[in-house]
Amino acid sequence: MNNHPTPQHPVQSATPTAQSWLLLILTALIWGSSFILMKKGLAVFPPRQVATMRIFFAMLAMLPFIYKGIKQVTRQNLPPLLVIAIAGSGIPPFLFTAAQTHLPSAAAGILNTFTPLFTLVVGVVVFKVVFEWRRLAGVLLGLAGALLLVLTTAPPTQNGNANYFYGIYILLATLCYGISANTVKKYCQTLPATAVNSVVFCLLGPFAGLYLLFSDVGHIVQSNPMAYHAIGYIVILAVFNSALAGVFYFKITQQTSALFAATTTYIVPFIAVLFGAFDGESIGWSYAAGLLFILSGVYLASR
Repeated sequence: MNNHPTPQHPVQSATPTAQSWLLLILTALIWGSSFILMKKGLAVFPPRQVATMRIFFAMLAMLPFIYKGIKQVTRQNLPPLLVIAIAGSGIPPFLFTAAQTHLPSAAAGILNTFTPLFTLVVGVVVFKVVFEWRRLAGVLLGLAGALLLVLTTAPPTQNGNANYFYGIYILLATLCYGISANTVKKYCQTLPATAVNSVVFCLLGPFAGLYLLFSDVGHIVQSNPMAYHAIGYIVILAVFNSALAGVFYFKITQQTSALFAATTTYIVPFIAVLFGAFDGESIGWSYAAGLLFILSGVYLASR
């Protein structure tokens, strides 16, 4: 590990280049499949195991970059990298898998569009971004759209009441993403994106491995003939959606701004809805109305 501080450069928002737009679209296309891949994994494994396997396999995918990444990290980088690891890659997988046991994957994808809104809020409250009333109006409009989605798409429980509160898990995950993106922009601007993502999973992966070692994953694999198929979906989720797309996301953040990188989620709902429709999920008026509210709010908040 490098003990000498890396030269600091002014943190500023740059105009997105063609490469930034390309990375944004690629990241959105990859992340759009996250929800259906989680759904396939949850068909066999419980939520915590799906989340921990995702983190563990992502660590394995980033192993070729870990040695070089550790050498590029300074002691000053460690506290923000720990925040990025916990908020960006540690907590959200557990929140998303827990939510998707009660919400269809398409609804999860649409609620994920709250990421830019929370990125903006965290930027204003914590990182002192200039406040504007128009942006607050966008936040409230987006909240209305998310509430509409949660109230109309959550499946009924045994007593006939809808599981409204499981959408809150995804909202909390998007808040975590907002914290992570702003931290990357302010404190890890000069670190290569591969170094950031490899060290993040180097911090998380061993704990995930220990959890899996003492869980009943082995018993499930032996007793369920579909277990290997589910593991395959989780491996794809880890390698592409966490490892590869994570590098893309950090690079976009460093090249432009935390808010621009978060707009990846504008495209994700359309991909998630498409995958959900292919998997037999019904798409009703609430999806279109909720998506319109959220995207209108995001547009106002990020202009």
